[in-house]
Amino acid sequence: MNMKQLTKYRVAAVQAGSVFLDLKASVEKACRLIKEAAENDAKLIGFPEAFLPGYPWWIWQNDPLSGIPFYTKLYENAIVVGDEAFKTLSRCAKDNNITVCISGTEREGSSLYLTQFWFDQMGNYMGKHRKIKPTCPERTVWGDGDGSMMDVYDTSIGKVAGLMCSEHTVPINSAILGAQGQQVHVAAWPPLPKELKGPLGLAANLASTKYLGISNQAFVLFCTQVMDQDTIDILCKGDETLVNKLPTSAAGTGGTGGGASYILNPIGQIISEIIPPLEEGIVYGDIDLNDAIPGKMLIDPAGHYARPGCMRFVLKRTPEKAVEFIGAKQKTYMSYDEIQG
Repeated sequence: MNMKQLTKYRVAAVQAGSVFLDLKASVEKACRLIKEAAENDAKLIGFPEAFLPGYPWWIWQNDPLSGIPFYTKLYENAIVVGDEAFKTLSRCAKDNNITVCISGTEREGSSLYLTQFWFDQMGNYMGKHRKIKPTCPERTVWGDGDGSMMDVYDTSIGKVAGLMCSEHTVPINSAILGAQGQQVHVAAWPPLPKELKGPLGLAANLASTKYLGISNQAFVLFCTQVMDQDTIDILCKGDETLVNKLPTSAAGTGGTGGGASYILNPIGQIISEIIPPLEEGIVYGDIDLNDAIPGKMLIDPAGHYARPGCMRFVLKRTPEKAVEFIGAKQKTYMSYDEIQG
């Protein structure tokens, strides 16, 4: 891309929850955060997973069919490319001269997908990444992404891209972004209580994200949601059994909290301030893309450190469609006047 590129600038990672299952209000909250980040001189802001309009927590609490009322509400509040919410985010990016990466539930046709949307500082829509394979019970809500949405965007602030949640545990995903020269990465996550052990906890997921940053020699915006009481009240309606089924209940705070947003440098060190897990806010980091150059002498998995003669990955960029139509649709309609001659 022919443009003057910034190498030194400030980035911002959101630590906040959505306005649960309310797209309009969640977009308004997002715009307030975008404005705040821009006022603090950030050139890029990243949002947590499923910020628009909230993560489908009911999938961890009960059987899939019992979640139909919540699914219906999510369907009605999903973002659609080109709709008013989409236009508002584009306008907000332009008005605040900041690049925006925001994750949300997208509706296309009759299906829902978990998607990261990218807008540049001029409000242009650069593209989107859909979660390639939703995790475990998430598959009752979101469909699969495909290789047509695994791009790295060449921008005035460098080559940027993102993944969501457990996509960071899949080495192929990291390799695909690294092969495209990724320099800055937005990692979108739900709340991650440090007290939660195993694959859903902070320790494992921060480690997997650090791996991507180190492997690709990229700066990382590690963005997490915060579970708030309003969301718990909507989900659980005072039922402590349901509260205790929330992954965030491990923190011992009645299900609230789980915030853990950071900015990481290309060797996995935290270079931002840290906000307490119960609090919402934005963390900032000042980065210099040239800081990644020394590491390239040792680590360049898609370049001098690769062995394509032994092993390589193939990315299929063709969009996947369930039905392919061949030939033009035939005219069958006849007006009344045509029929009557």
